[in-house]
Amino acid sequence: MQPLEADDPSTIGPYRLVARLGAGGMGRVYLARSAGGRTVAVKVVRPELADDPDFRARFRREVAAAQSVDAAYTARVVDADRDSATPWLATSYVLGPSLNEAVATYGPLPEHSVRALGAVLAEALGAIHGAGLIHRDLKPSNVLLAADGPRVIDFGIARAFDGGDLTSTGVVVGSPGFMSPEQASGRAVGPEGDVFSLGSVLAFAATGHGPFGQDSVASLLYRVVHDAPDLEPVPAGLREAIGACLAKAPEDRPTPAQLLGMLAPDGAQAVLRGSWLPADVASGIAQHAARVMELETPTPHNPVGADPRGAAVGQQQPEHGTFVLGGQPGANTPPASSAPALGAAQPSRRKLLYGALGVAAIAVAGGGTALALAGGGKPKPTPTPTLAASPSVTPTTFPTRPSGVPPQPLWTYTADGTVGSAPVATDGRVLFAGSSATALDARRGTPAWTGPQVNDGILMPPIGLGGGFAVMLTNDRKLVGLNPANGAQLWSSSGTNDLQFEYLLGVSDQAAFILGNKYPLDAKGMPVITMGANYSAVMAVDLHTRKVLWTEPRNASASNQVLGFATDKYLVYTNDLNNVVVRSATNGTQLWSQDFGEPKWSTQAMPLLVGDTIYLPGPEIIGYGLDHGDRRFTSKPAPKGTYLGLTHADGFLYASNLGTAQVMAVDLKSGAIAWEAAVPPDLMGTPLVVVGGTVFCVSLVSGSSEGIAAIDRSNGKVLWTFQDGVDSTDDWALSTDGTLLYGAHHSRVYALPPI
Repeated sequence: MQPLEADDPSTIGPYRLVARLGAGGMGRVYLARSAGGRTVAVKVVRPELADDPDFRARFRREVAAAQSVDAAYTARVVDADRDSATPWLATSYVLGPSLNEAVATYGPLPEHSVRALGAVLAEALGAIHGAGLIHRDLKPSNVLLAADGPRVIDFGIARAFDGGDLTSTGVVVGSPGFMSPEQASGRAVGPEGDVFSLGSVLAFAATGHGPFGQDSVASLLYRVVHDAPDLEPVPAGLREAIGACLAKAPEDRPTPAQLLGMLAPDGAQAVLRGSWLPADVASGIAQHAARVMELETPTPHNPVGADPRGAAVGQQQPEHGTFVLGGQPGANTPPASSAPALGAAQPSRRKLLYGALGVAAIAVAGGGTALALAGGGKPKPTPTPTLAASPSVTPTTFPTRPSGVPPQPLWTYTADGTVGSAPVATDGRVLFAGSSATALDARRGTPAWTGPQVNDGILMPPIGLGGGFAVMLTNDRKLVGLNPANGAQLWSSSGTNDLQFEYLLGVSDQAAFILGNKYPLDAKGMPVITMGANYSAVMAVDLHTRKVLWTEPRNASASNQVLGFATDKYLVYTNDLNNVVVRSATNGTQLWSQDFGEPKWSTQAMPLLVGDTIYLPGPEIIGYGLDHGDRRFTSKPAPKGTYLGLTHADGFLYASNLGTAQVMAVDLKSGAIAWEAAVPPDLMGTPLVVVGGTVFCVSLVSGSSEGIAAIDRSNGKVLWTFQDGVDSTDDWALSTDGTLLYGAHHSRVYALPPI
């Protein structure tokens, strides 16, 4: 990676450029970010090619071909402009090094890693060939290693089966050490040629060099065509599969499906379980991801309207033009006191739609707030908490401060995009979704792993915990299950053309509950995704079999503004019509529903479960029995407004009141207001969080500037307010593991002491 130069544009299409990744025969490749913080690799066409009508036709075909590949282990084309003065395409950025870089840095991979690599690449090739494509340039630099599995990239010289060569007659295109014999001799290349290249890639991964040596181009081409591969250094358990791929006659090579069966009889996912990469490589991937996340967008330097084609000239060899960021020095996490410059403030995604979506995941996970059990007694201060002992943390009390002085963050982490929902704490990890799912060490703030990229639209999907998995929807509408400890992807599941997965509503130990939608199909039977369509169905997907357990239609008049959670027996959610709906988690039957919050009010409500009662905010706080929907509790009316952002501890509900600019404690026995604190809550009614003797509220600390207010639970006294100085309209989101307070704001995640 290199910094941007003076002749580089500041933006390409809707993407702000961050750095150069490389260059090749087609043009330059940049690391870039969308306005929502999504990280992509943007390939920009050289100007002399852009002016060539024949090239433009080929480029349009390349983009269309790449977009037709829908595979879990390829870098997807997420955007493109095929007809502008400077054509470009953007692919999802894979947070990991190339196989070429990994082997150069750490040495050959062990047998189990090569087996997993081969199984996944075989599955990817099967999908590529199934779309009518041939890769034609599969080599170590076009294979990226991510924590959740490898990815095949760069379809720059792929061609469709139905014709349309992207090369001139008689010209051999590819990488000599990894070509098939038919490609090296200039003959027609079919899908079997990719299998041969895969065999060479696997031999390289296992030994550190290709199976035909590292001689001159002419010598390599001769050996590929005429000589037997040198497989002696390859582990014995892999020689049969790799040798079969390297058969000289195309018809003697296995298909990708047959190769997958040879390497992983139980499927690619089976060999990715656990740690599929050596520890040093996995650690390097985490460090690589952290460095990418820390990169800030440079200040724009080109005048508005400048033609970016002048920046698209590059003469480096294609080998260096892969979508990967090389190593660079730098710490994993910026110091807590640092405040790197951030880009211009963007409209808050959570202000566009009530954004306490992460709380649904916390409710399921038991993150110290939503699933607290009902208890009696007046709130009492609790002793000063201490950090739990762990191999990396010495138990200690939090430092004391003068009264009214806010604490310094114990750590600060800058994510790879806007963090749109509350972090989820579990087993020493803090999980959150920026552009990618990320897990941090809960006590140190250092990255533990980085997972799939997630949708950077208005609905930031939360990460749910259930069945031993961290469950989320990726940006390509796939439901995935990750190992919460190391981020390894254990499985994935997709919707159908008839019903696409859209939004993760809640997770139990048995199932994930998803909102879906049916879209019109194009001539090829593929869904035509449109923005703004109301989600038409709710469904359950078994976490262990990945089968859809049930599907039920939704009220067509209800919008996409749905918040909820799941237990083993029930799915509970609210909508913008102020209905609370409870369904059977087993079969989807609607057991009961109730209207709440009369008269209708505009802010959507997150249901709160305390024991076996669901509490809902509004002009009054109403409690319904979970089993039958019987009304069990009604609070005193909220003075001059509505209750928002419910949480609970020790027999009291805590809520904010936008009308009176206060936070209130409500007695669960009498429904009376126990105290009122003069804390202006944020406009969206973000759920409050309780840790020990303190209740925390996202607050309009000064004017429209948000921060965190800490309130003594025993008497409503405001203890301190905290602001991070980040100039952003993005809202805060809060959560806890019962010991520390975790806050997310813009692209930052903080850990704060709770006193």
